[in-house]
Amino acid sequence: MVGLAKDLFERRVPHVLAIYAGASWGFVEVVNFLVDEFLLSPHWTRVALLLVLLLFPSVLMLAWFHGRQGRDEVPLLEKIGIPANLVVAAVVLVLVFGGRDLGAATTSVTVETEDGETVERVIPKAEFRKRTAIFPFDIGPGLGEDETWLAYMAPMAMQVDLSADEFFEPIPAALFATRLWERGFPTLLDVPLALKREVSEEVYAAFIAGGEIERAEGGYRITLSVHETGSGSQLSETVHQGPDVLALIDELSVALAEGLGIPDRDGVEDLPVRERLTANDAAWEAYGRGTAAVLVEPPDLEASLEGVRAATELDPTFTLAQHQLAATLLMSNRTAEAVPAIQAAVDHLYRLPERFHFPVKSDYYFLTQQPEKAWAVVEMWVELHPEDPNALRNYSFVQMLRGDLEGLVGTLERLYRVSPAEHSLLRQIADTQLELGNQDEARETLARYVERFPEDYTGYVALAGLERRRGAHDAAREYLERAIIIEPVRPELASQLASLDLAVGRFEEALAGHERALDLARGQLQEAEALEGMVAYYRFRGQMEDAIRTAVARFEALAPVMTPMLMAEDRFELVDLYVDAGRQDDAEALFEELAATLQPPIADFSVPHFRIHVALGAEDVSRARAAYDAALDAMETLDVGLQRAMLTGDLGRIDELAGDYESAVLNYRESMALDGDRNMHRQAGSALRKAGRLEEAEAELREALRLRPADPHAHLDMARVLEASGDMSGAVDHLRSALAAWEPADDSFAPARDARAKLQALDGAG
Repeated sequence: MVGLAKDLFERRVPHVLAIYAGASWGFVEVVNFLVDEFLLSPHWTRVALLLVLLLFPSVLMLAWFHGRQGRDEVPLLEKIGIPANLVVAAVVLVLVFGGRDLGAATTSVTVETEDGETVERVIPKAEFRKRTAIFPFDIGPGLGEDETWLAYMAPMAMQVDLSADEFFEPIPAALFATRLWERGFPTLLDVPLALKREVSEEVYAAFIAGGEIERAEGGYRITLSVHETGSGSQLSETVHQGPDVLALIDELSVALAEGLGIPDRDGVEDLPVRERLTANDAAWEAYGRGTAAVLVEPPDLEASLEGVRAATELDPTFTLAQHQLAATLLMSNRTAEAVPAIQAAVDHLYRLPERFHFPVKSDYYFLTQQPEKAWAVVEMWVELHPEDPNALRNYSFVQMLRGDLEGLVGTLERLYRVSPAEHSLLRQIADTQLELGNQDEARETLARYVERFPEDYTGYVALAGLERRRGAHDAAREYLERAIIIEPVRPELASQLASLDLAVGRFEEALAGHERALDLARGQLQEAEALEGMVAYYRFRGQMEDAIRTAVARFEALAPVMTPMLMAEDRFELVDLYVDAGRQDDAEALFEELAATLQPPIADFSVPHFRIHVALGAEDVSRARAAYDAALDAMETLDVGLQRAMLTGDLGRIDELAGDYESAVLNYRESMALDGDRNMHRQAGSALRKAGRLEEAEAELREALRLRPADPHAHLDMARVLEASGDMSGAVDHLRSALAAWEPADDSFAPARDARAKLQALDGAG
């Protein structure tokens, strides 16, 4: 060893390696400087670091063979070793960085504003944006109960402050609050790091920002922690202390940017957070209390409204508060009051970073009946922020309104890439593909997901829905049973299996399944979903009074967690139940009550749409047609494909009641063409029977029964068709099938009475 050490020093190997280490450090620093200065791909720094490590064997050989004084010789080992090292280094670099973007970290896009002006913008590429889940801070010592709102507002203010930098892609707590509520964290506070990682992965966030806020020496101390989602390793932790929380937030924003590795560059606004929000401490606190009220379970909408309204009264230029006030008023079905608030938000948009302008302006244009400008704003939003889930959701809504189904599939796929835990998107993609007539593509979409994530139950649920849609009930059951093996205590799976049992006539199993779902339900939302399944069960079996009672219980469960506007619209279901139960007076009274509470734009379509149902229950064709015309007028400004399908189906019912059976059939078929999920084959079969087209009527009804084998209404209609065709035996069989479903039906339920009378007449005739 002594001899080797002496030989190394004689050959000056340590000297050369020290020089190489210093030169390597300088080389990496220069590359890092160029990356930051010219906004190149950050991968170049890693390329430089890996390169100097890979070339170490060549440097060692050069030092060993050429470090000693005297004439140099090039031995065979060097002739082979250095080229081999260079080849290996090149191969490793290609393998590691071959698929990486090594160009600029930014790209240029050309967008059009809502005023038609074309502008060119330079934005970060999606790969280099720092997608970060922002969690509420934990509450530390000394922070009183009346100050807990700071735990929510400090990170929110930090998010707003740093959002001026487009390399920062925040995922606020509001977007994943439900996930934490379902896991037993109703306040979103004191969440373990392991769960933060799990939730962050679900929203496709690469980083986690959280911390703790506490009282300290007459002021506050905030500890900010930044972790990497994948490994959970801590990237940074900083402590900030002072008497003013908003002043500390300015420090937090800088610390968060450094922890995430966001490049420091010119042209990024760096205003004090008071300029972004409000300089009025009382307004800041009122807004904080109002915001915190809807981030807990159950959300307190009234407390939220009170808080944000107080904030806007204390500081009318508080843009964020004005926008939230408008949104809260709209959810409360107070559209007229929402317009001045959204106008005030637009007037003071200068306070907020640009990315906040898009939702404010699009909401403003929608509320003020300027849809074209709203669409232009959303299009610009998604161009500039191609991985912002909020932007993509708004854009998908625009495409749905426009009927751009091809574009909608692409947008939903982009949204699913950035939010892969939102498995409902797969169903939306598949449903849209089905609307385009691409059933095979829809099945492939779901099958690919199941193959990739075999332990995720939602893929099997979506496939089960697809199989039910095409009448493959056994295949649907198999998929649902697989899902239940993975997640045996999820109430929605019990409900879906019960719904399948009901459709195929396994009535006892269906009831037991819905009761199990209710037993498994945790929280108001799950309870309401389970009760919705029970309503469907009772309605199917003609137990209308039980259906009405259960629907009322469902609304009571939803009341604490649903906005008044959505509650009012949802309660229209009860109007339909009253109509089906023959309680026309109750249907009329409830309809008028609900119609008086809804405001535009929701009321524009919903009120006339349900007025049609009430009028049909009263067999009032003229009133139904007038309501149809009003709903059709609303469709001129809000043309949603599913609503058009519903309205076309309603027109079929109006035509059938008026005796225009040929037109009714055309409208029923058109309704199914507009929405592939609608099964109106029974209605089409009924109209065809009345038109005397018995063979076509039988074909439609057989299709209805293939899709829903135990449907008692379809069996009753089929019995009427077969009776008219002279097949009395077949008619009796279908009547018995109908009455098996309606065995527990209310005595007042007219279709069951008709079926019993018809069966008695046919048996007597036989």
